[in-house]
Formats: sequence, structure tokens, C-alpha cells
Amino acid sequence: MYPKTNDMLFMQPVSMEATPENEHRSRISEIEENSLLTELPIRGGRMSRLRLGEELSVYHMTEDGVKYYFTAHVLGYQDDSIPLMRISKPMPEDISKVQRRHYLRVPAQVEIAVQAPDFHFTAMTSDLSGGGLSFTDTLDHSIQMNQQVDGWIILAYKSGNVDHVSFGGEVTRVKEPGTGRNTISVRFTRMVDTERQKVIRYCFERQLDFRNR
Repeated sequence: MYPKTNDMLFMQPVSMEATPENEHRSRISEIEENSLLTELPIRGGRMSRLRLGEELSVYHMTEDGVKYYFTAHVLGYQDDSIPLMRISKPMPEDISKVQRRHYLRVPAQVEIAVQAPDFHFTAMTSDLSGGGLSFTDTLDHSIQMNQQVDGWIILAYKSGNVDHVSFGGEVTRVKEPGTGRNTISVRFTRMVDTERQKVIRYCFERQLDFRNR
């Protein structure tokens, strides 16, 4: 669960737009009791110094493809022969495990637009993950099992940034709970990895919000 010395960390400042260009990479040099010392992060082939206090969304990956996500803050710098950055060390309960082909699903009400040849409408999700979403819909739309749909997801992060994530998906569940509305589940079948990472980051932020309440 915990990263080890020499492990590579992938960092995304929450104040920056969630794009591959803004991802920083850094290798762990030393693990202290309450912090991690890393090499200066690299973005776009160049070293950079992140601001003191900057909040980071961080993950590291095991050889079998399991990702462990956590948040950290920049605590300072150690300018010895090799300059290092010090970030906060997460508590075990603040680390989220996301396996390959399995994504963290969280309750989330975000606005989506859904379209197919016969309809186009907006709705609010009930839950969300990097692999799909669920939402409720009135019976006015004839959504069928295994139907292919396209859409957009509007994600608002804690930093104030907003992303519009496009997706293509397959309807995997249509259930009427007796309230005159259908519960629809959609599995993402067409989504580029950079868009999926935005959804995963949003879900991770949501999970931390629940834990901190």
C-alpha cells in the first residue's frame, strides 16, 4: 500500500487543470516518519518547484497494474547536494486502491448529457467511477439494454476547475424502482485514458470528502 524508496510518484497539483501536460513525476528518495522526500518533480522534461502548501493528487503503481491514490501537501525543500522536495506522508486509511479494470465507485451527483439517435437529454448521476455511471431517467426516453449512447460529464473539482469529459458507453442495466423513473447504468466503452483519469481524480476527491466528514 505504502510507496517504497525509489518508487515513482505521479503528481497532479489540484490547482491546475487535470491534463497529461500538468502531471509531474518524481522518485522517492527517502521515507521519514511524517513525510516523503522526493527528487524534484519533472514536468514536460523539466524540473519544477511546486509552491509550498500546494495540494497534490498523487498515485503510484505496482508492477501488476494496481494504483494507490492519496493526497499530499508540499512541505518544503531540502537543498543538499541533490535538491529534494518534502511532501506529507498519507495515513493508511487515506490511501485508495484502484485495480486495473476495476475503478473506485462513489456516490456523486454531477450533470451529464446523454444522446443516441432517438433522444438527447440531461440528467444527474447517482454514482460515478472510472468505468461507468448510473443515473435516473423518466420513462419518456426509450433506453434499452445494450444500447450504445454518447455523452458528456461535467466535473467540478475542489480547486474550482471544471472539466467536460466525453464518453461513449453501453447501457448495462435498466431498472424501474417503482417510482415512475428508471435507474440506468452505463459502462464506458469509448473513453480516452486522459479523460478517464479526470473521472478517477474526481472520484478520489469525493471519497476523501466522505472520509473527512
